[in-house]
Amino acid sequence: MDSIPFVHANRLFTIFFVEDLEFWEVRAILDRLLDRNAFDTHIQEIQSRYEIDLEDDSFTVWVSETDVYIRKG
Repeated sequence: MDSIPFVHANRLFTIFFVEDLEFWEVRAILDRLLDRNAFDTHIQEIQSRYEIDLEDDSFTVWVSETDVYIRKG
C-alpha cells in the first residue's frame, strides 16, 4: 500500500491506495467526504466507511482522522 500527502480545500490529507488513482478522482472523493462531514471526529465514531461512485468506477473509502484509505472497485 502506498501513501501520499495531498492538500485539498486548504487541508492536508494522507491518501493510502493500492491501485493507481487519478488526481481528479482523489479530489472528487475528498469533496464527497467533506460534503458528508466525514472528517468530524463525532461522525467518525458513527461511520468511517463510505461507498463512493464516480463516473465508471466505484470506490470503498475508509476515513480515520485525516487519513483516507481508498480501494477501487
